Amino acid sequence: MPNTKTPTLSYAEFGNWYDRYRADVLEPALDAASSELDRELLDLLSDRDLARLRSATGRVKSKRRTWRKIRQPRYQGRITSLDDVPTVIDDLVGLRITCTNLRDIEMVQTALETLPRSPGSSALWLDGSTERDYVLEPKESGYRGWHVNLGVTLEVDGTPTAVACELQVRTLLQDSWGELTHEDTYSKDGALPPLVEVLSKRMADLFATLDDIAEDLRTELDRIDEAVVARSPDDADIQVDAPSPGSPTEQDADAAAFLVERWNDIDRPTDLAVLAWALQREFGAEVSDDWFGHGSFKRFLTHALPEAEITTGRHAFLLPEGTAAADVGDAEHSPESAPGAAEHVLESNGDHAASGEDGPERRTPDAAVALRRVDRAFPLLEHAQWELLFEQLAEAWKRNGPTDQSTADISRMVRSARDRADAQGTPISRRHLSYVARSVVPAETPGGPMTASELAETFATSTLQRMAELRILGARNRKGRAAVRAWLGG
Repeated sequence: MPNTKTPTLSYAEFGNWYDRYRADVLEPALDAASSELDRELLDLLSDRDLARLRSATGRVKSKRRTWRKIRQPRYQGRITSLDDVPTVIDDLVGLRITCTNLRDIEMVQTALETLPRSPGSSALWLDGSTERDYVLEPKESGYRGWHVNLGVTLEVDGTPTAVACELQVRTLLQDSWGELTHEDTYSKDGALPPLVEVLSKRMADLFATLDDIAEDLRTELDRIDEAVVARSPDDADIQVDAPSPGSPTEQDADAAAFLVERWNDIDRPTDLAVLAWALQREFGAEVSDDWFGHGSFKRFLTHALPEAEITTGRHAFLLPEGTAAADVGDAEHSPESAPGAAEHVLESNGDHAASGEDGPERRTPDAAVALRRVDRAFPLLEHAQWELLFEQLAEAWKRNGPTDQSTADISRMVRSARDRADAQGTPISRRHLSYVARSVVPAETPGGPMTASELAETFATSTLQRMAELRILGARNRKGRAAVRAWLGG
């Protein structure tokens, strides 16, 4: 029996409209959104991060699939004319990014958080109300991925026209599941055959387990890389062999010149691990065996850039040229007074509004947003979410007992906190828990696990210290520092 859910539309009328709309609006919107998205990611991500995005594709939904969709029961009464189609169907233009690990999904999320939330000065914006996190809450079919709508504005017959574009971000394994199950092609309104449903879910669960294993593997590899890269030039255990007679020195000079060029180009603090990765990509992975005879990357970096300043801490950063003596976070300083100041510099303590019921004193400070641009793993949470995170981490620490900085101990504590939060219906990102745990565990007192308030205080102190080192928030900016403490609860 023919579907009569949308009696005012005929397929012939729809087809004529679709052909014109596709040529005039949808295809130009796809080109514009793809270009703007590429530009945003190139601006916000390092070469190392970009290498972890395996592919980016786009498509315009076909005429037949669009017609099939608008006739689904859920759109009954919502589409009664052709003008309703682009306002109700928000995935006529689709973009997809496939990346390597689960954390890369968060990396893309972080980059896109800088987009405006409505049309305005930017050609691309993000509609936060459309976010669907199928990684945390998979579909019944087993599908996992992160979806959000981006908006792009283009001129159509001289009139600015806003077009919604659905962005899907998946890991390689999540994307493979979709390809192997033909989820996009054969998804139906009705139930799938029982065996297909069971096999699809089993495979989705297996791939999810493999994603978790891949995440743990990458975490450990990154930890090893960071430990090697961040070793101090003064570390006594670094043994440096004297260059052998006749060994070439040209490559050493070339590598040093490469770092000088990179230093001159950076406009914000840059993670040493990113620079080391770039050097290995350019000169070969084998250079990390002895870093051109200097024993460690940091030692070679100080040899190549003797005037540069490198921050301390678990994640070391190279500061841009000209910011070594600047204190641009102080209220009495302006960005213009700080030579070489990066774009994350604060003029004053402005605040980013956060959703929820937190008052102005608990909103996300600009200093935190600036830190996120430098350290993309730094969580940007609402005040209430920070309270919950510290509470769950403290309880997990208490249950697991005293710990040290070992990956196994921290991972066990983080999993315990995440599982407890999930069981209580208040899920917390494993990445956020891990970030905080690794920041506070080195400061553990002999008395053992910390309370939630002690965790908040320790993390706030650590965060403020990093902001000062990175020239984001000066030590004398009492108002800015108080805003960060109030936001974190420290």
